[in-house]
Amino acid sequence: MSRSAAGPTRREVLWLLDRIGREVPEARSLHRRLQARRRAPLLWVLVHTVLSHQSTGDRTYRAARRVYARYRSLDRLAGARVTELEPLIREVGLGRLKAARLVALAQAVRARWGGLRRFSAVLRSAPLEDSWRALLELPGIGPKSAAVVLLFRYGRPKFPVDTNILRVAQHLGWVRGRDPELVRWHVERVLGPDPDALLRAHAYLLALGRATQRGHGRHLWHKLRRGQLKPPAGGGSI
Repeated sequence: MSRSAAGPTRREVLWLLDRIGREVPEARSLHRRLQARRRAPLLWVLVHTVLSHQSTGDRTYRAARRVYARYRSLDRLAGARVTELEPLIREVGLGRLKAARLVALAQAVRARWGGLRRFSAVLRSAPLEDSWRALLELPGIGPKSAAVVLLFRYGRPKFPVDTNILRVAQHLGWVRGRDPELVRWHVERVLGPDPDALLRAHAYLLALGRATQRGHGRHLWHKLRRGQLKPPAGGGSI
């Protein structure tokens, strides 16, 4: 991964988050919902994370609720048939592929860790990079999904980057090209190992990306696209 792009400064990121908080109403509510994930069962978080690939928030949430309500345990999910799972998650797209990934993920956790309790202890307490690698070894879990589990469920300092956040970062000039890992590296670099700051940044940047996709937040988005979202020298607002 190239790290040649300068990326944002800490002041630029915090200033932008403040603007988003004032101008995008969804940002604060999304932040609160993500904070609540800290109390969610690990199995639900894993299911939701796999189903969220290329799917909208509401559809993903409903599908994850159906899967969790039916299976509720790692062993039951590991023993599920793909043909049984697929109708429960059809609305999120790629139903057969995601159903197969869920079964394979449950089987992999059981085979490698013996169950969710031991796996959860590793994710909570092992050195961060060991927890990161433990997640990346699972079927259907890439860097974004691993960061979601660590930050949302365990409050560990990893920054998830989805397509909305990548698009915002591109328009801000933080990165060139389409490398979400470079965005993650830049944000983690400037905000440091502060999970609360990283969660707020994720929620607010995601809310901005979603709002502009729905046609909201146009005033802020137009300024972003014109390169005007930079903190002024005096620290005031634009």
